[in-house]
Amino acid sequence: MEWQQIEYFQVVAQMQHFTRAAERLAVSQSTLSRSIAKLEEELGVPLFERVGRGVTLNPYGELFYKRTSRVLQDLEEAKQEIWDLLKPDYGTLSFAFLKSLGGFEVPQLVSRFLAEHPHVQFQLYQKSSSEMMEQLLSGEIDYCLSSMTEERPDIEWEYLWSEELYVYVARSHPLALRESIALHEIAGERIVALKKGYGTRTIFEELFREAGLPPNITFEGEDPVTVIGFVAAGLGVALLPQLKRVDTSEVVLLQVKEPACRRSIGIAWNARKYLSPVAKQFYGFLVGYYREGGGAGLGRKETF
Repeated sequence: MEWQQIEYFQVVAQMQHFTRAAERLAVSQSTLSRSIAKLEEELGVPLFERVGRGVTLNPYGELFYKRTSRVLQDLEEAKQEIWDLLKPDYGTLSFAFLKSLGGFEVPQLVSRFLAEHPHVQFQLYQKSSSEMMEQLLSGEIDYCLSSMTEERPDIEWEYLWSEELYVYVARSHPLALRESIALHEIAGERIVALKKGYGTRTIFEELFREAGLPPNITFEGEDPVTVIGFVAAGLGVALLPQLKRVDTSEVVLLQVKEPACRRSIGIAWNARKYLSPVAKQFYGFLVGYYREGGGAGLGRKETF
């Protein structure tokens, strides 16, 4: 069995099509087919089933794909470790964060880190909390900046700071003249919320469940700015953190006096994934950044 055979198999499994896989690999389809046939002959079982013009993994193929993915990932990490020993101040850092942190918080963090580590390259992603957990588990990213609202194996999370959640209402809304309200006062209101999978949505549902209130959700969005736009148009109210550098001139933020509405933000990573010197430097920078800012609760680790 050759490494090339495993690589060819991986691409076919991902593309689910021999012709497209051959184009990506820059080889002829006949060469690719012979390689897969030789691999199947050596293993003694078929790995694919034909579906129309494409192919899909059978149970043998799924098992082989899972195992060989780990082998290839280990190989890439071994290469990376050698490179990191040679040049510990160089490298690429993959980092995901909540969309609500993209307007100010994350750009400031990245800018300050690059001022101290100019040779680092960033791969940045904006995702929901659940999507970022999947990225961590697959090894696609090194860290994510998120609230932790769901348990995942091998994922560690360290608290950095907390944010108050406010009720957003349109300026024309009867509640707009108030400075604070209790959560039950919006029980009958139309609710504009983030979609399931976002940490703030999970916190929102827990707060309403604990209060025994059935929320009337009329719109679900993926972007807090869009949610605020719907609120400004008088289409409902929302529960969100205060967003920096986002136009909120058409809405009013009301403090929730009962119950306490907050979310905690922290850095999460996969305890089983290799972290490069650059990634470890970023972790130290991030924790130090919030410690200097007086972030209460720093240093508490949780494993999920």
